[in-house]
Amino acid sequence: MKQNNLKFLIRTAGGKARKKELGFGHIYRCINLASNLQVDEIYFEIEDYGGVEEILRKNGFSNIVRLKTDIDTSSDIKKTLQLVKKKKIDVLIIDKYKITSRYISEVRKSVKTVLISDLRNIDYPADLVVNGFIGFKSDIIRNRYGIKCLVGPSYQILNKKFARKSQQKKKYSLLATFGGFDENNIVTTLLRMLEKYLPKMKTKIILGPSTPKSKWIQLLEKKYTRYLKVVNETNDMHKEIAQARFGLCSGGITTYEFAAMNVPFAIICQVKHQLITAQEWQKKGIALNLGLVSNRTSMRTDRLLHGLLTTRIHKKIINKNVVDGFGTQRVVNQILRMVQSTSPKI
Repeated sequence: MKQNNLKFLIRTAGGKARKKELGFGHIYRCINLASNLQVDEIYFEIEDYGGVEEILRKNGFSNIVRLKTDIDTSSDIKKTLQLVKKKKIDVLIIDKYKITSRYISEVRKSVKTVLISDLRNIDYPADLVVNGFIGFKSDIIRNRYGIKCLVGPSYQILNKKFARKSQQKKKYSLLATFGGFDENNIVTTLLRMLEKYLPKMKTKIILGPSTPKSKWIQLLEKKYTRYLKVVNETNDMHKEIAQARFGLCSGGITTYEFAAMNVPFAIICQVKHQLITAQEWQKKGIALNLGLVSNRTSMRTDRLLHGLLTTRIHKKIINKNVVDGFGTQRVVNQILRMVQSTSPKI
């Protein structure tokens, strides 16, 4: 049911800038949440390091306010509060890497504030904290500020399609995707190792909207037309994963998507903080951790591909149904409940 009188502002950042540890994970997570909020007015306030506004518009969001990239905290607070006042915002949702407690404390004085975080970071002075990290047991707990925190994979924010399972026929032995921006060029490393397996391993690769398809990749795809398909992007990751027997991805939101579809997967980490997530997946026996991109990535990738062909490696990975795909709706319900409450602020 639509909440016609509520106005939301989503503060986020992302894009294809190198060495920023950004990418598009935060952006797509915000899109997934915004698409489920069922409200008439949603505004995005963004730091766009390349490609963010385009992705938002493609997904039907046009109320976009751009901030200067690498904006300082004081200016960020000032700009956000100006927008909150001008648009009469009811709820501010923040999903931004390296957000500061100072920013949250200041904006919360003027608007209900939801903070979406990652890894084990939950100690923020917001009105509600959401953290779907696989390292948490799914639960509702309190942080050191006494704030309600929705933690664990039952609260991971995914596209609503992942709430339903699929019995689609498997078309590909391997589906590989490394986020919206393959900063470390993992696809090239994979293809160099993959070529000798292609006649026996039908593969699809999703490059990401900000990763170009090189002439070399085009030639390779033409050479192995029946066994290799490479696309820049997809508008239905649920369908893509459903058609794969095994996945290879970076350590972001895509890991939860593979898990939700009960498709075994391995992880090559683009940045250091993804290692923590990859280690948790492997610890639980749900995925394989191939580590951070390094001079060993080629060897590890080759070993994985060989294992997929010669052993029942994918059968050794046990999906324990820890991601059911209903996390987004659970989060939406809690946000609406928070808005309707009259709990005092700190």
